Amino acid sequence: MTTHTLHGLRALISGLLCCLLATGCMPGPRLPAPDLHRPATSHLIEGLPFHPQETYQCGPASLAGVMNHLGYEVAPDTIADAIFRKDLHGTLSLDLALYPRTVGLKSRFYEGSVADLMAAVDADIPLVVMVDNGVGPVSSYHFMVVAGYAPDAVIVNSGRTRGQRLPWSDFIPTWDRAGRWTLRVERP
Repeated sequence: MTTHTLHGLRALISGLLCCLLATGCMPGPRLPAPDLHRPATSHLIEGLPFHPQETYQCGPASLAGVMNHLGYEVAPDTIADAIFRKDLHGTLSLDLALYPRTVGLKSRFYEGSVADLMAAVDADIPLVVMVDNGVGPVSSYHFMVVAGYAPDAVIVNSGRTRGQRLPWSDFIPTWDRAGRWTLRVERP
């Protein structure tokens, strides 16, 4: 072998080793991108309607609050009558996302980020998020409305509590487990 070939072979092996050591060269599980920026200030959506949820009714209660904020008078019971699934003891995320369209609103669900939550709150747009409060392989999904943020916490309307402060360190992992599911509802 020539010296030139040896140098090329060493460079190739060195590059492969670096790749293996640095990244594993194997695609791993898809993880959400880290949110590097926490808010330095606080903001709360003023006058956001709140409906304490009934048993297994977190989706309809959350959606009713958001739709009421947009000026649509709809009660959680009305939404639940249309989309609640008794056999599942809950509401499917797709049904929750599609319901606003039945009254002419725009809705879309997507994988959110902390920056997105902050931008929506700054624009006084409440978002519905889904979190997974389960343990290990057992999931326990829950819908809540993002009503604000602070440097130390996201502020949500959740369950029977208005303005609950969830530390970012508690909120992010539960939101991650639900794929950072986020629902934005707007006027057309």
